[in-house]
Amino acid sequence: GCFGCYYFKSYRLFEAVQQQLHPLIDASLGLSVSRLALAVLSKVQTAVGPDSTDLPVSYRFVSVSELIRNQRTACCSSLSWSSAHYREQARGAELKLPAYKALPRDNLLLIGCLCDGRAAGTNDGVWRVRDTGGSLACAMLKSSCLWLGRLMLFPSWNYIPHNAPGAGYLELLDPPVCVTLEAMAFDPGGALSEVMSVTRAAELLRQRCEDQVCVCVSGQVSVVCPLLVIRGKRFFCLVLSEEGSSVPVFITEAKHQYWRQCVCVGQSVCVSSLRVCSLQGLEGRRVLTDSCQSRLHPHLQNQENSEDPDTHTDSLTADTHTDTHTADTHLRSGTASGSNAVRMKRSTLISFKGTVTKILNAEAGLYEIDGQVGLCLAYQPAQNWGGGLRPGAEIQLHNVHFMYRASPFAPRVVLCACLRSSLQITAFSCLSSKVEVSGTHGPLQCLLLEKNLGASQYLWLCYCQNAVTERLCPRWVRAERVCVVAERLLDFVCDAEQKTENKRNIYREMIQEPHQCPVTTFCVWWPSAALWSLRQLSDWMRCEAWASLSLASLLPASAAHMTALELNAALSWSVHKVPLTDAATEPLLLLGVLELDSTHAMLQLRDQTHALDCLCVSAHQSGDRNAHINTAWQGVCVCVCVCVCRVYLQLCVDDLTIISPSAAMSRCLMEDRQTDRESAKRPSAPERPLTPAACVSLLLRLESKQGVTLQNGFICRAVCLGDAQRWSHDPKNHRTQERERHRDTQKIELHFMGLCVRWFPVLHPGCVYRLIARNTEDVSVLKAKGVSARGGVTQLSSPALLLQPQWRIHTITEELPDTQSGVPALMSVSAVLHSSSAPEIVSFCGIITQRITLQEDNGTKPKIQSLTAQDLRVRLTVQDVDCPGHVIDVYVDLSCGPYTLGLIAGAAVSVHHVQRKVSKACNVYCRSLPISCVSVTDLTSVCSRSGVAPSPPPMMLLGEWASGRAQRCVLAQVKGHVVCVLSLRLQWTCSLCGSIFRQASCGRTHPPCDSTMCDSDGSADAHIWFSSDTVCDLLKLNAGQWDGLQRHVKVKGHVKVYTRGHNMTCDEDPNDALVQYLSCLCSSTSVCRQIHLTWKSQLRKVHRGQTEFICKFTPALQLQCQHIHTR
Repeated sequence: GCFGCYYFKSYRLFEAVQQQLHPLIDASLGLSVSRLALAVLSKVQTAVGPDSTDLPVSYRFVSVSELIRNQRTACCSSLSWSSAHYREQARGAELKLPAYKALPRDNLLLIGCLCDGRAAGTNDGVWRVRDTGGSLACAMLKSSCLWLGRLMLFPSWNYIPHNAPGAGYLELLDPPVCVTLEAMAFDPGGALSEVMSVTRAAELLRQRCEDQVCVCVSGQVSVVCPLLVIRGKRFFCLVLSEEGSSVPVFITEAKHQYWRQCVCVGQSVCVSSLRVCSLQGLEGRRVLTDSCQSRLHPHLQNQENSEDPDTHTDSLTADTHTDTHTADTHLRSGTASGSNAVRMKRSTLISFKGTVTKILNAEAGLYEIDGQVGLCLAYQPAQNWGGGLRPGAEIQLHNVHFMYRASPFAPRVVLCACLRSSLQITAFSCLSSKVEVSGTHGPLQCLLLEKNLGASQYLWLCYCQNAVTERLCPRWVRAERVCVVAERLLDFVCDAEQKTENKRNIYREMIQEPHQCPVTTFCVWWPSAALWSLRQLSDWMRCEAWASLSLASLLPASAAHMTALELNAALSWSVHKVPLTDAATEPLLLLGVLELDSTHAMLQLRDQTHALDCLCVSAHQSGDRNAHINTAWQGVCVCVCVCVCRVYLQLCVDDLTIISPSAAMSRCLMEDRQTDRESAKRPSAPERPLTPAACVSLLLRLESKQGVTLQNGFICRAVCLGDAQRWSHDPKNHRTQERERHRDTQKIELHFMGLCVRWFPVLHPGCVYRLIARNTEDVSVLKAKGVSARGGVTQLSSPALLLQPQWRIHTITEELPDTQSGVPALMSVSAVLHSSSAPEIVSFCGIITQRITLQEDNGTKPKIQSLTAQDLRVRLTVQDVDCPGHVIDVYVDLSCGPYTLGLIAGAAVSVHHVQRKVSKACNVYCRSLPISCVSVTDLTSVCSRSGVAPSPPPMMLLGEWASGRAQRCVLAQVKGHVVCVLSLRLQWTCSLCGSIFRQASCGRTHPPCDSTMCDSDGSADAHIWFSSDTVCDLLKLNAGQWDGLQRHVKVKGHVKVYTRGHNMTCDEDPNDALVQYLSCLCSSTSVCRQIHLTWKSQLRKVHRGQTEFICKFTPALQLQCQHIHTR
């Protein structure tokens, strides 16, 4: 059985030699198939082991074409490995990098001819294994020029297949074994007596000798440059050195391109038949180039164990190179924007040995070495490394640039290879990993070449590309457009002064001393702007909001004197806002797409991780801000660098940077540029033709917009400026045509329901819109119809048009002739308060000064709701913009529709369609209706002016108020004299039940108290009511005196003094010491003094039995003190 198997294997080997290998042998050698098969068998037995005399039965011969065609997974094969040796090696490799598995082993026998690629039609300087069936690229750890064209047995190798059909890569672990026995002829390419040293060759180049002089130079290789392709010509450069002298040698002949795989830094070589020529790209400098007769001869001494003394074999750490490259490498730099200086440092050329542990971005040329060092190969031409640079591979780098802290988004230590650097794989990886092969420049490297980016900028560009891919691709950005978005972000972050405009000179980079290249200097941690995902920002905002929440700060000043029911009702609304610039120590950017949300009827900033609600305003040409957002912002990819973070975003669209515009926004930008060109009288570029798509449109002007409800949507009233028109293409927001508008107008109602409620935040009264129904030519779909009631009777209302989800709305920004808006101007708060002709349904504007969450209707337990909860009712105190003393309370029910963002103190708002009502106390207030709408129009008072104190109430005379000669303010200031204290009441009350108690165990620490005094400013008298928190200031008691008074009151539980005649008295015990003290205190000059206070008007309530009467007392005004101003 064993003999039969051996015979079968021998026959298969003979057949393979006859079909695949013998045709490759030169006929002049006179080798028959039998002799060649015996030679192959002998080499195989030698490779298996010195004691082996038989052909390994478990191995089978494989051709190159069969390997490419059938082997779909990576594998390894070795004639000298035992099973135990393979398992031990695989286990050791997996322990070093646990995330990867070892390559599976396959017993395959591979024999082929080594060629340089010209036989396969390529001239890329890469070794290839060839037989009659095809060729396969390969890489070797050590190679020799004498192997070219020789039939070789490959004892140990890895095969790494590629995704492309018919593509793969061989990694030769051990040197190949020559099968044929032909003599290796030594062809020096010139007389050996002509060999000169590097020092003599350098002197020759400095002399004015004739070009085309042929020399033979021997020296040590100090630089091996990468293979370049310039205008279709391939070449690479060697630098030979000796005792401080060096000469550059350019290898330009196609048949010598494979030499680059045969030389390495530190190796001594001899190159014959070199010509002297002038290099035009470097001001005529003389260099050496090869000729057709040139030969490369390595020196005979053993170079394998020689090692560059400057090579770092240990892993680099941040502390090792910080001090040594800091003192003398700082450079002066310009400022990026204002005072933010970019610190520059000079890199250092070093050599390094390490192990590839991770592929960061193969397309961008970024790798990780030893788990902590970054490697950037982007500044070299794209090398077809195949699977060589895989995790687990050991590499040796020469003349690479050492950079420390080049970018906050890369390892602290980055080694950057330039055109003078060389990379050599010293041990292939035995681990299986995903192979990313790129033999051509990717889009990132093309950007690097076009913009001549520095290393820091390029590393940030790669970080930006990863972020865009993760968050926007493929939903909003196609894969081929990711780098375009990243480029625009880089242009936004980097100013023009910080971009390198000098063109690269590749010859100077390779051979000039001292060395100068784009990575000789780098920016220290710049650009440092971080791109946060929306999920990351949302999580941070919620943590920040809860961490900054202080319940004590939400309590009013009089909280210590309130019962539990009063306390909860007076609890302030929690407001915490953080500018985006304060969210992190480094600059922070947000990247997302603006979309309209139909669930909440809001504008949202979205990426593939999260969606954040946005409160947006826009700036008018006059400088004022409003909520008029153009519909063209929908679908625009924007970069946000200025905003205020809450549980949502507050931003102005004028602060947004457009990264990728929508089609409608592109039209708006084109019109803006065209306007600039017309003003400068410059020719404009031709417009891009529109894509054919049949549709119909209707031009209309919005007159009013009602509030949105989640159940019924919302209704807008509009005026049609013309009839519906047919289009062969989608006009979007292009300029209107004469046929779209005429003088006959029709008022209609637009009903938005379901998915159409998403248009709510971008529709504004007074603006002109184009309504488009796509994929139809029927103009009747945009014809409004009368609304029929029961019995077929038509209601007396405007015709209605129900919008469909697939329809589109575009804002028209051009000024249309003969289209005057019928939208009435908003009233002021003062007009709503005092106008005798104010309608029942009013719309006005103002600034929110206070927001209070109302209790439930039963009044038993207050209910503070979340943003998405139902039954949320608030009271907004809105102040007049011009008259701060005029305020009005607006009761808003937020349970009917989506939550309105930005209703906080300091926000400017416009209130539409609310009901004006007058209370029993003759106070004017407003109440929201299902059609009401409250919109925030300006965030300036919230964002920019948060540190500025609000405008004080106006100063008034009591006589003007009493006589009615001036409009009465709800809130005002007055300066007067305290005539007398009418009454003073101090008592301890239970915070739970409200009953009065004497000395007992209770949690109350401050008694409720009140006082009434008579004040006069010379023009009139007023009775002013002081609540608990202002009584202490009225009596002018310090903290110790006030605490002592409270302790005495706590013994009695209740005390009240009032004026009778000219004295103060008490009903219970007038002679009590406490009563006497309070009587003297109230009549003292410290209390009856000049006073400056802020008051609020109040109507007095009179109780008779269970009936409550409200009346006005003409002799004295009834006021309530809000604050006492200390002098």
